[in-house]
Amino acid sequence: MKTTKPKLLVIGQLPPPVHGSTVMADRFMQALRRNGFDARMLQKTFSRRMDDVGRVTISKIVRIPSHCAQLVRVIREFTPELCVFFISVGMTALAVDALLLRILRHHKIPYVLYFHGKGYSRNHTNGNTMQRMIAADALGSAHGGMVLGERLKSDVEGFMHRERLHVVPNGVPDIERPAGKSTRDSENVQVLFLSNLVKTKGPMEFLKMAALVRKETARVRFKMVGRAVDARFHEEVFSFRREQMLEDVVEILGPLYGKEKEEVLNDTDILVFPTYKDTFPLVNLEAMQHSIPVVSSNEGAIPDIVRDGINGFIVDPKNIPKLAAKTLALVQDPALRRRMGQAGRELYEKHYTIEAYERNVREAMHRFLSGKVK
Repeated sequence: MKTTKPKLLVIGQLPPPVHGSTVMADRFMQALRRNGFDARMLQKTFSRRMDDVGRVTISKIVRIPSHCAQLVRVIREFTPELCVFFISVGMTALAVDALLLRILRHHKIPYVLYFHGKGYSRNHTNGNTMQRMIAADALGSAHGGMVLGERLKSDVEGFMHRERLHVVPNGVPDIERPAGKSTRDSENVQVLFLSNLVKTKGPMEFLKMAALVRKETARVRFKMVGRAVDARFHEEVFSFRREQMLEDVVEILGPLYGKEKEEVLNDTDILVFPTYKDTFPLVNLEAMQHSIPVVSSNEGAIPDIVRDGINGFIVDPKNIPKLAAKTLALVQDPALRRRMGQAGRELYEKHYTIEAYERNVREAMHRFLSGKVK
C-alpha cells in the first residue's frame, strides 16, 4: 500500500547572505528530503547582504504584507502537517515572526521553532512589557522547539518547557580525506582566524593575541580569512596591524570559499576564534574535521563543541593575556596540537557529520509529528 510522505513547511532563509543560519536552512531542507519528508521552503527573505542583517529598512517593511500573503497561499495549496520556523532573535524581526506565527495558528498549523540565535531570556527577564508580550506570543504557543546544544535550553525555558525542546547540533559535510598537513609550512606554526570581519566575531582580539604571542616566539604566522562587512571597522583592523608592526606575521586574505578555503585549513595548525556573540559557529566544526585544535570562547553552545582541555581551550575572549597563553601553549607543543586535533576529529565523526545531523533531524521530526511532545 502506498504511503504518503509527511508534509512539512519550513519558513526560513536560504543563502544569500552566507552565514550560519542560512547555510543550515539549506542543509535542513536537504536532510528532510533525504529522510523521506515532503518538504517545502517558504523564504523569509528580508536581507540579501550581510550589511542588511539586523537593520530596519523601508524595503524590509514593505515586504511584510507580501510574506503574509505568500504564507496564506502556501498553507491553502500545500496543507502542511507541521511547520518548522527559523525564529529570529532581534525584537523587530521577532515581531514580524510573531505575525507570521499568528497566521499559522489561525489556520491551525502546529509549528516547531528552530532556534539559531540566543538572547530570548533577555527579552523574558529584562525586556519591557511590549517586548515580553511579543516574545511570549511568538514562543509560547509553539508545539516544540529545536536548539543547537543542551546549554541553550536555558535561554528559552522562560517561554517553553525543557521537555518540549529537542537538541539538534549543526553538522558539516566531511572533507574527502582527513586533513593531511603535507602543505604546512614546516618552519612556522600557522594560526587562523576564519569568519566575517565584524567586531563581535573577535578579529581585534585575535590581533591583540597575535601581538603577545609574537613577542614570545618568532616561529609563528597568523592568517585572517573573512569578508569585511563594515568599511570603517575593516580600516581599524588594518590600522591596528600596522601600528603593532604585525604586517610581516599577520596576513589578511579576505573571503575565501571552496577549494581556496580548504587549502588554508589544510595549512593550519591552530584555529583561534574569540567570538563574543555566537550560538554554534560552524567554523569550529570545520577546524575539528581537519584535525585542528581550537581556542574559542564560552559563548552559546561552543563549550559543547570545544571541550576545554580535550580538543582545544575555552577562554574569555576579552582576556587577551589568557587567550595568548593558551594559543602559545599550542604553538610551542606539537604533541599537544596533534592530541587535541585528533580528539576534535573523533568528536566531529561521532556528533557533527552530515549523517549525524540528518539522524538528529529525523528523530526530532518523528517526535514532533507523533505527538510525543506535550
